[in-house]
Order: sequence, then C-alpha cells, then structure tokens
Amino acid sequence: MNRPCLKYIYICFFALLIFTGCSSDQEKKEKFMAESQNYYDQGEFNKAIIQAKNAVKLDPESIQAQELLAQIQLKLGNAQEAFNAFLKIERLNPDNLKNRIQLASFFILAKNLEEAEKRVNLVLEKEPENIEALYLHAGVLSSKKEAMDTIMEVYYKILEIDKNQAKAHFILSRFYNAQEKFAKAENSLKKAIEIQPENKNYHKALYGFYISRKQLGRAKTILDEMVERNPSDAEPLILLSNFYVSQKELSKAEETLLKAIDTDPKYLNTYMVLAKLLSSQKRPKEAEKYFEAAIEIAPDNFAVKNNYADFLFSNKELLKAEAIVNEILSQRPDYLPSKILKGSIFAARQEYDKALDVFRALLKDEPESTRLNFLVGSTLYEKKEFSEAKTFLSKALEKNPNILQARFMMADMQYRKGDIQIAHDNIIKVLDRLPDHYNANILLGNISLAQRNIDKASTIFSKMIQQQPENPVAYFRMGIINRIKKEYSKAIDNFNTALELNPKLMDVFTNLIAVYAVEKKYDTALKRCDEHLEKTKGNPVIESIIYNLKGSLLVDTKEFDSGKAALSQSIEKNPAYITPYMTLARVLTSEGEEDKAIEVYSALIEKRPNLPAPHTLMATLYEKQAKVDLAEESYKKALEVQPEYIPAMNNLAFLYADQNRDLNKALDLARNAKEKASNSTAIMDTLGWVYYKKELYDSAAREFMACIEKEPENPIFNYHLGLAYFKKGDNEKAQKSLKRALELQKDFNGAEDAKSILEQL
Repeated sequence: MNRPCLKYIYICFFALLIFTGCSSDQEKKEKFMAESQNYYDQGEFNKAIIQAKNAVKLDPESIQAQELLAQIQLKLGNAQEAFNAFLKIERLNPDNLKNRIQLASFFILAKNLEEAEKRVNLVLEKEPENIEALYLHAGVLSSKKEAMDTIMEVYYKILEIDKNQAKAHFILSRFYNAQEKFAKAENSLKKAIEIQPENKNYHKALYGFYISRKQLGRAKTILDEMVERNPSDAEPLILLSNFYVSQKELSKAEETLLKAIDTDPKYLNTYMVLAKLLSSQKRPKEAEKYFEAAIEIAPDNFAVKNNYADFLFSNKELLKAEAIVNEILSQRPDYLPSKILKGSIFAARQEYDKALDVFRALLKDEPESTRLNFLVGSTLYEKKEFSEAKTFLSKALEKNPNILQARFMMADMQYRKGDIQIAHDNIIKVLDRLPDHYNANILLGNISLAQRNIDKASTIFSKMIQQQPENPVAYFRMGIINRIKKEYSKAIDNFNTALELNPKLMDVFTNLIAVYAVEKKYDTALKRCDEHLEKTKGNPVIESIIYNLKGSLLVDTKEFDSGKAALSQSIEKNPAYITPYMTLARVLTSEGEEDKAIEVYSALIEKRPNLPAPHTLMATLYEKQAKVDLAEESYKKALEVQPEYIPAMNNLAFLYADQNRDLNKALDLARNAKEKASNSTAIMDTLGWVYYKKELYDSAAREFMACIEKEPENPIFNYHLGLAYFKKGDNEKAQKSLKRALELQKDFNGAEDAKSILEQL
C-alpha cells in the first residue's frame, strides 16, 4: 500500500520542480527584457544589449526578445548582428511583414536585389498599399536602373494612397529636375516643405534648386526663412555664409559665421567653416584660432584634429601637422584621413618612397579607390616616374573624369613625351573648367610653342604675367619666345625680372647667360656670374651651376686656364653635377690631354657609377690612343650600366668590325642599335661597316646608300660605299663614289686608301 503512494509523491515532486524551473526562467527573461527596454529608452545601449542577450539566451525562440536585440544592435551600429537577428525573426514568424521590410532594406544596402525584391513583393502581395514596401520597391527599381517613368509610377501610387508623403514629393522633384521639368520640380519641393516645414533637407534642396537655376534672390529668401524658422540652429547660418562667399561678399560671410558661433557655441562645423574662410583670405593666424577653439570644445574629435593638421600642412607647417597626425594615429592607427595626410606630408618633403609606401598599402585594401589611385599616380609623377604614374592617373580619370589635377599631369607627361596633340586636348579640358588655372595656361603656352604657334604662346604668357605678376614662370617663358624671335634685349629684361622674383631659378639664369653669349657680351655675362655667385652664396648646388657657366664662357673666349679652374670649382662645389666634368674633359681633349680627360671621366664615374655616358666617352679616348682593350672594356661597362645605351652599342660594334673580330657580336649590337634609332646615319654606317667586314657587300651598300641619301656631303659615307662597290666588282660605281669622297674632303680618315684603290681602277 505504501509503495504506490510513495511513487505518486515522487512524480508530483518532479513535476513541481519542472514547473517551478520553467516559471523561474520565464520570470527571468521578462525581467531581463524589462531592464533592457528601460536602458534602451534611456539611451544606454551597451547596458541594454547585455540584458537583451541574457533574455535571448534563456529563450532563443522568443520573437519579442529577438526584436529588441535587433533594434539595440541597430542603435549600436552593429549591422551584421542586427541583420542576423532579423533573419531569425523571419524564420520564427514568416508573417511578420514589418520584419520582411526591414530585411529588404538590408538586402538593398548589400546590393542583393534579388533577395530584397523577393521580400518586397511578398509584402505587396499581402498589403498592396504598404507605403514602406512601395518606397523599397522604388529603391529596387532604381538600383536595377529601370526606366525613369516606371520608377515615378511607384511614387505616384504612394501619393494616391497618402498625398501627404513629403518624401515622395521630394524624390519626384529630383526626377522632374532630371527631365528639365523645372516648374514641376519646384512645386514638388514646395509641397514637401508645406507637409514637413521642420525638415531642413527639403529647404536645402529648394535652395540648391534655385542656385542651379541662378535664381539668387529666391535662394537667399529660402535661407532667410530657414534662419528665422531655426533661431537656435547654426546650420542655416552656415548655408547663408556659403551663399555670401559664392557672391564674393566675404565680410558678410564672416559676420554670419560669427553669429552662428554665438547661436550655438558648441557646433563644431561653424568653427571649421570660419577657419577655412579666413585661410582662403590668407589670414592663417586668425584661422588657426578657430581650429584651436574647436579642439578645445572636442579634444577627442579626430576629424577636427585632422582638419587642423591639414590646415597646417597647407600652410607648409609640416612638423606641426605631422605631430598632430602621429598623435591621431597612435590612438587610432587605421584612421584613413590621417594616414592619407601622413603620406601627403612625406610627398611634400620629397620623401616619395615613404609616401608611396603609405598610399600603396591603402590602395591594396581599396584597389578601386579613385582618390588613392590619384595619390599614387601624382606621387609617381612628382618622382618623374611617368610611365607608372600614367597607369594610376588613367585609372583615377576613368572613375572620375573631372579630376582636373590628374588631367593636368597627364597632359604634362604627354607634352614631355612629344604627344603634343593629345596633351593639347587634355589641357583644353582643364581650362574649359578652370580658365584661369595658372599652370594649365603655362602648359598650353608651351604646347603652342611646340606647335610653332608663337603668337598664341606669347598671348598666353602675357596674360599670365598680368594675372600673377609675382610669379616668375611666365616671364621666363616669355623670355624664351624673345630668344626664338631674336629679341635679345626683351629676353634679357624678362629673364632678369624672373630672377628678381626668384634668384634660385637656374634654368632662367642659364638662358640669360646664353643670350649674353649669343650677343658676344662675354664681359657682361662673366660679371653677372660673379654677381649671382655673391647673391646665392652658401648654396653649393647653385654655385656649381654658375661656375660651370663661367668656365664655359672663359673657354669660349680662349681663356682656357681660367676656364678649367672655374670648371674644377664647379666640380668641387657639387661633385654629383655631370656637366662640368663633361666640359672639362672636352677642353682637355681639345688640348691633346687625353690622359687628364680620362682622369676626369674616371672621377665622374666614381661619383655617378650608374651613368653610361662617361664610360663611353672614356672609351673613345682609349680608341684614340689605340688602347683597344681598354676601349672595349669601357664600352662593355657602359652596357652593363644601361644594356641598351645606343652610343655604346654602336661604337663597340664599329670597334669589333674595325678590328675584324667578333663580327657576329658586332652585327647583333649594330642591328639592335638600328632598331632603336633607325634614322641615325652614324648607326646605319656602322651596320653597313659590319656587313662589309662580313663580306655581305649588297647589304653593306644598301646601308651606305641610305646614309648618303640623308647626308650626301659626307665623305666617309661615300668612301664606304665605294669600298663596297669595289669588293662587289662594280668598278665604275666604286670609282664614282671614291672620287666623290675625295672631292668632298681630301684628308678624311681613309683618303689614302681611296686614292690607292682609284689608282688600281
């Protein structure tokens, strides 16, 4: 009897435990949700999410708990977590249309139009007049680039359901504007404002509409109404100040921004706009005060700090800018604006490799970024690595054809390469948008010069002198035109003006000295060199250039010892400067001092080992001294430095042919040289000489005839052609060519051989 009773008691006890446990979990879940909702209402989202997660943990299938969790995740900006919660709600309750709409929004943002459209259609099947779903339907159609009329029909339907949908009126105004139905666009914006007068975006859109239509009075009225309607809001005042700036009423713009600061002293954007306005007026000290004031209000705001650093960078205060950037990056290493500014600071210091390291690392993460492609390309442009620069600048322009600085750089590179017409077309596109762009006008002037349109170039440079009388560039270019037209006194005036503005412009000074030399005013030129040395004392690079000019002038006036001394001083001032070595070696060679000239080339090679020219020039001197082995070694060194250096290829091929050895190597070298410089008579002659030595006389004759077609008065070419004909057995033609060679010059290298053959004939 007792056992059955006991069993019954146990069953009841366990049932009670289970029921009590369930009841307890339900109470806990409700408590967590109540606390979470309370935190959510108070804006304490981090605390709210902890309690919401606790509720979900107790009951993962609770729709109410999942909905609360999703909303909190949205507030915290955790889009993926919110999306996951909405997906779970959809599984738990497929008939929740509001949740379907929420998910459709996520899919549109993710550009997954198929999934978005599926959910929107499902909602509209059940509720054809669901306005939220209709807006999303229009969004899907826009993303699919459907016809404008098709999309507009959706907004018309929304307004049929509810004529007070301000958003629909607002969006339709954009379509009307695109269709150039300006009256309808204006009316739609006015209706949106009438329905929601508190919505500033609609007012701003109507203001923008009037600005685009150049209806400035109406635009100003809208702004005045916004200011009056929002007396404690700084934003309308900022818009008003921008309007004044566009009308060049800068004092009114400044006054309005100061009023905006009084209206809302904590609104950071006002300080930024005012600082930039003052900076644009070249009032950097005043501008800096407002940046500092903004930082004082929000000391942890990275955007404000980076704007300040950018301002310092623009004003060439690189150390201060870098200190702020480094401070930002120490706290937030991946903050993109500061990383970009860091790279820009490196570029401004001409530390191009460091800048490229920064920009390329960022581009690796965002290979399609227009801005980053431009930054990499522009840095390579400054580094004069034009071929690679074009790749990145072209990509930036593909994505945004209106990057005018990129287009300017492309035009400049095309001009340098000799693609004059393409450069012209590109620079015109820049000037169509920015007709007063100084550097673009200068480039157009240079292009006009290259096209031999001197009058057009002169007009452009004159205009730029008037536009920026303190900029030396246009004076220099005008001086170049004066030189071309042999207006030497005008050229001197323009070069002197440019040098007064910037004495460090050595290309200007070099042209000035060249004009004096053309006019045989050597004393004046030498005096100017001495004066400029005094003016630029302490700058060894500039001093080196001046000593080189002075040395060349002295050599031209046959003062060889003084000239050589000046050239030696040039080398001493700047051992990396190539020109004085070359000039000094040439002078020594002309004096028969080949060994000393070789010493000069050797010194240059020691300083600039990666230059092929000194090796090649030294080799020619060894050839002159009949030191064939040393000549060959020097030519080979030149080709090690630059494997396709044409003078070394040509000379070594001729050396081998002249020595009648390594003729296959000689042929390879000569053919390679001709591929790269097909119009050079010296290279054609070398190739012909190699053919001659290989007893390929027809091929040799063809090359020599091609040389004579270009230079009929060259005795060597006629002599070589005569030799080829002689070896072919065509004595009549041989006699004619050899006689012609001797008529042109009686004592050329090979004249005796020519006479000897003629005696045989």
